[in-house]
Amino acid sequence: MKDKVISKNTIVRDTILAILASIIGIILISLLTHNWDFLSLIKSFNFLYISFAFILMFLNWFIEAYTIKLVAKVLGYSIEMKEAMKIFLIGGFISRITPFAGGGGEPVQMIILSKEKAIPPGDSAAIISIKMFIGTFVRVSAFLFVPIWILIAKPTWGISEAVNILINTGIVITLILFSALLFMILKPDLALVITQKALNTRFLKKIVKERTRNKTIEWVEKTVNDYKLAKNKIFSLKRDTLYFVFFLSFLSWGMILLTPVVLMRGLGIMSPWPEIVITAIIFYISSAYIPTPGGSGTAEIELLALFSRLIPNPLIGTFIISWRFFTHYFLLIAGGIATFLDTLFSRKRPSKSSK
Repeated sequence: MKDKVISKNTIVRDTILAILASIIGIILISLLTHNWDFLSLIKSFNFLYISFAFILMFLNWFIEAYTIKLVAKVLGYSIEMKEAMKIFLIGGFISRITPFAGGGGEPVQMIILSKEKAIPPGDSAAIISIKMFIGTFVRVSAFLFVPIWILIAKPTWGISEAVNILINTGIVITLILFSALLFMILKPDLALVITQKALNTRFLKKIVKERTRNKTIEWVEKTVNDYKLAKNKIFSLKRDTLYFVFFLSFLSWGMILLTPVVLMRGLGIMSPWPEIVITAIIFYISSAYIPTPGGSGTAEIELLALFSRLIPNPLIGTFIISWRFFTHYFLLIAGGIATFLDTLFSRKRPSKSSK
């Protein structure tokens, strides 16, 4: 990535930690399900369902990249599809090697848009934050169906108190961050106020030079003003495009939720699909901010606790690892390759305007 958006040493270190966390997760599942013969169980997968799962995964990647292209287009910036895909893959990779899955990807995507596509920081922030808001809104909207389903189906979860606490904590954090994101979109001046108050504290005055503090405040003020102009332009022009982005986000989310259903059918598991989808929604909402790289290790344990009532042993271990491959490991690998290639060749191409 141009101008060392993230240092190479940090990427290498976090990648190693993410791989180790993933290996630990696989080992834990193997121990808890008392099954190490995954190869024979994987061979039992129906090839048609595996192919369908790959199609869902690649379509989801395409939609995520295409939404970046669409939102940028509303602001008058032209981004090629391959560039949008690269931005998505790099963001997905960073989110999977940093704690609190998804928390590190979006800032990197904003920086790439600004550095490599010469899009002003405020516009870059508007493009990614509005896309992020729409995606979060879709997930929270889907989660609203969970209480209704619980009232109707009255499922017996049979999960431990620790996992229940983890689920509730994740839900609360998701709702808090969603509210904060909404507030920041509606009141972007808050970022400037927080920056001014923070840099003018007695502690930071002692360690940060006045010139540096003033430059930082000026940069944040300019970014906030650019962001407000970009946000107003996005919401005032081409609303049909924004509605289409909402539709694509719902479609993308539907593909993600359909993946565990497809994988279960591929293993010959005929649990009711509504229960599978609702359980997947609860998992995604509650595990979005697990403090391990990409949620690895902890996510596998939570999946085991949530899906054990729907999947018999030893198939549950195979299901969990295969699902993580389609939703986590494949993007980790593809995003890692995209990040490596972009870092390798970025010095050879000049930054240019994309308007």
